[in-house]
Amino acid sequence: MIDRGGLIKYYSQFIDEEGLFIKTLDLIISADQKYTAEVTPFLTPDLRMLFTRIIKSQTELELMTFSVFEASERAKLAFWPPYTEPVLMENHVALLEVTFNQKFNELSHRDVLGALMALGIKRSSIGDIVAFEGGFQIAVDVSLKDYFLQNIEKIGRAGVNVRTCPFEDKKEPVIDKKMCSGTVKSIRLDSIVALAFSLSRTEAQQLVESERVKVNYVITDKCGHEPVAGDLISVRGHGRLVLEEILGTTKKDRIRITLSVFSK
Repeated sequence: MIDRGGLIKYYSQFIDEEGLFIKTLDLIISADQKYTAEVTPFLTPDLRMLFTRIIKSQTELELMTFSVFEASERAKLAFWPPYTEPVLMENHVALLEVTFNQKFNELSHRDVLGALMALGIKRSSIGDIVAFEGGFQIAVDVSLKDYFLQNIEKIGRAGVNVRTCPFEDKKEPVIDKKMCSGTVKSIRLDSIVALAFSLSRTEAQQLVESERVKVNYVITDKCGHEPVAGDLISVRGHGRLVLEEILGTTKKDRIRITLSVFSK
C-alpha cells in the first residue's frame, strides 16, 4: 500500500500552490486501491519523472504518457489497472491551432499563454504551445476545447482564428541543438558543465554549488556527482545538455564524451 504521508513528507519540496502534487498523488492512490483508470493534469518534466518512479516502484498499474509533441515539456500521465482497457489520449487531450495575420501583428508564446490564462484557466490544463509561421498549436485538456473555441477571438490586438487540429497534423517545435565532444579528467558534474558551455572549472563549480544546476530535474549541488549516459543536465542561465556517450580514455588518460547541448 502506498504510504501517502511518507511520500508527502519525503517529496515536500514538490508541493505547489495549485495543489498539483497532492492531486496527482491522490489519483495514483485511487487507481491503485480502487482499480480505476486515472489521468493527471499536464505535468512538468520533473513531476512526470517523480510520479513515473512512484507508479513503477509502488504499484502494478499500466502507465502511458500523453504528449502531443515528441519533444513535449508538459504532458499528462495516464494509468490504469492491468488487464483492463487502456486509456485513450484523444479522450483527454485536444490540439488547437491558432492563426493570425502576420503582416499586421506579432504574437509570442507569452501572449498566447497569457490570453488563455486570462480566461481563468489553470496552467495545468494547458500543455505545450508550439509556434509556427502565422500561428501556434496548443495542447489543452479536452474538457476545455469548446470553451477555448468559443471564447478566443483576439490575442492582444490581433484577431485570431481557432480550430481543432488532428494529432497527425501537429507541428514539432524547432529545437536549437548542437553536438559537442571533448575530454574530461573524470566524469564529474562540474567538468561536464564546463565543457558544454565553455566555462572555466571554477565557474562551473560556482554554478553547481549555488544550486543552479539540475540533473534529471533535481537540484544537484555536489561538484563530484557522476552523471551517467542519458542524464539531462540543466544549468540556469546557460541551457541544457544530455550526456550522450562515454567513449573511453585517451592516451593521456582523459575520458572522451559526447554531449547534446541545447541553447537557453
